[in-house]
Amino acid sequence: MGETPPEGSKISPPRRSQYGSDSENPIFPGEEKDHDPSRRSFLLRMIFMTASASLLTGGYAWLWEPRHLEIKHVELKLPKFPKAFEGLRVIQFSDAHLGFHTGQKQMEKLAETIREQQPDLICFTGDMVEREAEPMRECIPALVSMQAKYGKYAVLGNHDYRGQQQHEVELMFKEAGFMLLRNSHVLIERGDSRIAIAGLDDALTGRPDPVVAIKGLSRDVWKLLLMHEPDYADIAAPYGFGLQLSGHSHGGQVRFPWIGALTTPRGSLKYIQGLYYAGDKHMPVYVNRGFGMTQLPIRFLCRPELTVFELKG
Repeated sequence: MGETPPEGSKISPPRRSQYGSDSENPIFPGEEKDHDPSRRSFLLRMIFMTASASLLTGGYAWLWEPRHLEIKHVELKLPKFPKAFEGLRVIQFSDAHLGFHTGQKQMEKLAETIREQQPDLICFTGDMVEREAEPMRECIPALVSMQAKYGKYAVLGNHDYRGQQQHEVELMFKEAGFMLLRNSHVLIERGDSRIAIAGLDDALTGRPDPVVAIKGLSRDVWKLLLMHEPDYADIAAPYGFGLQLSGHSHGGQVRFPWIGALTTPRGSLKYIQGLYYAGDKHMPVYVNRGFGMTQLPIRFLCRPELTVFELKG
């Protein structure tokens, strides 16, 4: 038991200078203490900024970037490219994935952009549709309107085989005026010079055969190869192709600074976007980022691409 204070004595309250000024409520040991208001404000600002950044990034990746096509101009100087075709203007587009957030309206706008570029040659490098052939049907008029001096050519991608739809896709390419190349080639001429446009079957779902594709061509003929999967370039390089155009990767579709693509599909693990050189022959390989999307309807730091090549010797 504690001692009883002497009669007449007073108990002094704690000195307020120890716990607070007279203008503040005294804080006694054991009482809940107020948090620093400046810290609370900082945390709230951080939460607000993080939420805002997430919303803005998500909106950009979902609504803005997929709708803003990049027209990429690439000048290539190629050994043994015929002088008669100097300055050949080749347009490449790829991976439309019609039916997955890409349809008639987007294809009509793309066709208009292609016409403005006045191409000599148009090349499509696979995956016209996502899962069903039917969404391609309403886009046939837009595909018909794409015109080039030396014609327009296409190869199939792995998505074009899905759901037993390959035959329908082939028929619609023909209706749209595209020559579909499956382990085959076509020759185009300017004066006495010729170049070959060769196309291979899809590597993941078909049976590509470069020997059959160039059968009957002399070694002196310069050859352009269309192949959906870019990594096939290491196999194609020894066959004497002067350039390979590919798609499939979408450039990763989502990319981050210093990291690059988070993931790419099988068949595009090595060559992902832009220009590379493959094999001992140093065959140039160009990988287009594609026009549409798959898996997720977003693009981030990886805009859809239309490539305009100017080929020179």
